[in-house]
Amino acid sequence: MAPSINALNIQLIEAKVTTNYGRDLVTLAKIYIEESKYSREDNNFNRKLTIFNNLYNRVSILQTAKIKGFLIILYSITFNFYYRNKATYTTFNSIYNAIHNHFKGPEYKHGVLIKWNAITLKIVIIKSKGKSIEDCL
Repeated sequence: MAPSINALNIQLIEAKVTTNYGRDLVTLAKIYIEESKYSREDNNFNRKLTIFNNLYNRVSILQTAKIKGFLIILYSITFNFYYRNKATYTTFNSIYNAIHNHFKGPEYKHGVLIKWNAITLKIVIIKSKGKSIEDCL
């Protein structure tokens, strides 16, 4: 028994959609502005991810291709981190978790706390030459 015409059309459309997302990823990259990318410096990762998801859905790229487009969201040190660890990413969630944990997770927070605890009034005064003690406080 031969498959129905509708089933063949659906299979052809699905095959076309799964193989032609590269053009859509290029479109996504073109509309993505640098200010929307995540670079870690004073960025909110979840906000940047919301922007990514919004633009991603606007271009109508399949969710299965989302892992290929994630690189577009990254900039600066996060971009470099992605390539240093690229082999370990198998799903979109694995990429998200790796980036989030490295730049916003417990290790990051511990490092920030160490830097914060190292700040003293004397250091602030030395770095703020010409300012009064009141301004340094």
